[in-house]
Amino acid sequence: MKSVLLSALLAVAVPSILVQPAQAAEGGPVKEHGTPQVRAQVVQAIDAWRAAVVAKDRAGLERAYHDDLSYGHTDGAVLTKAEQIDRTIVPDRDFTAVDVSNLAVRSYGNVAYVTATYAFHLLSKGETAERVSTLPGLDVWTRGPKGWQLIARQLTRTAK
Repeated sequence: MKSVLLSALLAVAVPSILVQPAQAAEGGPVKEHGTPQVRAQVVQAIDAWRAAVVAKDRAGLERAYHDDLSYGHTDGAVLTKAEQIDRTIVPDRDFTAVDVSNLAVRSYGNVAYVTATYAFHLLSKGETAERVSTLPGLDVWTRGPKGWQLIARQLTRTAK
């Protein structure tokens, strides 16, 4: 499992530009790998995670995240499952939506690599205007007894 995580994190070290639809560095579409059924299952798991984030559903996030979660943020923080759930569910900030675009799923057995762009819609206490943080990222999802769970994520900022 550690080699899967290391491979995923190393892949993030090489910057890429995600455009709609997902594009490889050469400008062609990102080639997905795996069956349509697995892709649908992974997308369903992503949708359940998105709903849990917006609803501040601790139990939903517990289901979505693997116990060995490594969640890398653009500020350099790398959080565990408990730390990420606590960072998501805070009283002074609400996620009003999480949009996903440029999604590409590459599955290999019980592991799926997902590249996507996440648009986190945030409303902080005392603010009247919603902010949107648009962040490309690489996810590693693993399928086990609890279904598909996020085991690693690294979000990045696009080059300016």
